Amino acid sequence: MTKVHQSVLLNEVANNLVMNKSGIYIDGTIGFAGHANKILSKLNNKGKLIGIDLDSYALECSKNNLSKFPKKSYSLYKGNFSEFPLIINEMGISKVDGIVVDLGISSYQIDSGHRGFSYMKEGKLDMRFDNQNKISAKTLLNNSTEEELSVIIKKFGQEKKYKKIAKNIVKYSENGKMNTTFDLKIAVEEVVNKRYLNKSLSRVFQSIRMKVNNEMNNLNELLINCLDYIKKGGRIVIISFHSLEDSFVKNFFKKNALECICPSIFPICNCNHKAKLTIINKRAIYPSKEEVAQNPRSRSARLRIAECL
Repeated sequence: MTKVHQSVLLNEVANNLVMNKSGIYIDGTIGFAGHANKILSKLNNKGKLIGIDLDSYALECSKNNLSKFPKKSYSLYKGNFSEFPLIINEMGISKVDGIVVDLGISSYQIDSGHRGFSYMKEGKLDMRFDNQNKISAKTLLNNSTEEELSVIIKKFGQEKKYKKIAKNIVKYSENGKMNTTFDLKIAVEEVVNKRYLNKSLSRVFQSIRMKVNNEMNNLNELLINCLDYIKKGGRIVIISFHSLEDSFVKNFFKKNALECICPSIFPICNCNHKAKLTIINKRAIYPSKEEVAQNPRSRSARLRIAECL
C-alpha cells in the first residue's frame, strides 16, 4: 500500500520563511502541498504563493489540497525550481520574498514501483521526475561507459565500491540485462558486502537518480538565481536529505555570507566584496524525536536558512 507523503519540518519551514504576511513566496517543490498549506495559512489576503513541481500528478494533488484557499492566493506551474525567474517574470514579478525547496523525493514517488526510484520494488528503470525528460535511468545505464558510471556513483553516491559496481552494471548491460530496478539491484548485490548492501543500494540508486534529473546542476542554478530574485530580508529555505546536497548548500551560504574574500596574507582588505547573505542557522535544523517517530523517513532531513542582504 502506498504511504501518504508527510512533509517534513512543517512549522520550522513556515516560521523561518514567512517574514512578511503580505509577501510573495515560492514553494519550488510543492509536491502534495504540505509546506504550501502551512505557508498560505500564515499569509494575509495580500500574500501569494507560487508552487512549482516537475511531477504532473503532484501538481494535480496540490490543486485539490489547496482548494480551501482563495484561488488568487496561489498559482501552480510545472517546471524545475531552478527556472523560477522565468515563471515570475512572466507573471510580471521582479522579486519574491522567499523560497523553500525540499530536495527529497516523496513517499509517493518512492512507493510507486513503476517510477523506478526504489530497489525495494521491481519496475522499469525510469527515475525521472518529469516523464518528458528523454534520458531515463535505463537509457543512462545502457549507454554509459564503465568510467562514466564510476564517476557518477562515486560523485553522487559517495559509494566506495564504485568501480566494481560500474563494471558489473556494464557487464549486465552488454548482455541485455539492465532493464529493471531488480536488474540494477542484482548487479550491485553481486559485488558488495552483504553487511553493507542496503546502504550501497541506496547510494547507487541515489546517484543514478541525481544524474538522470541533473539535480546538482539545478541546485546550483537555483541558489545563484536566489541572490538576484529574492528581496532584501527575504529567506532561502532548503531541506536536504544527504550530505552531498547539505554540504553544497552550507558552503554556498558560507561563501556568500563573507564580507571579505582577500587572501589571508593580505594585511588589509582591498577586495571591495560585499556579503550577499546572512546565515540564520549556523547548524542544520533536524526533525524532532516526535516527528521522526511519526514519520521515520524524516530522520535524515536537514534544514538550512539564509537571508538575503
